Amino acid sequence: MPKFDPLEPFASKKLLKEVLFELKRFRYKLYGSIPPKFHRGRPTKYEFDLALGTMHFTELDFQGLHAIFERINKKWGTQMTFCIYPSKKKSRVMVINIRGSPKAPSEIG
Repeated sequence: MPKFDPLEPFASKKLLKEVLFELKRFRYKLYGSIPPKFHRGRPTKYEFDLALGTMHFTELDFQGLHAIFERINKKWGTQMTFCIYPSKKKSRVMVINIRGSPKAPSEIG
């Protein structure tokens, strides 16, 4: 069994699958569950983006997303964070960037 590197968390298919499962079942207050749809390609071992579509976020959404990553970080010993930004390529589409490591590039497109 390969050793797990918490600074390359998405090299672990098991962890990636867990994160995607949690995000898939998360219910946004105004929109309900949103199926994961990769934005800017497949995940790297450091990060990935999911297109969320045109939407508004509530304080409860941010609290719920925070709780997901707090729980997974504690379980796996990782440092995952998330940020939400508008897509530069698709007008009005919001994107969630899941950053699994400080090694991830700083450019967001």
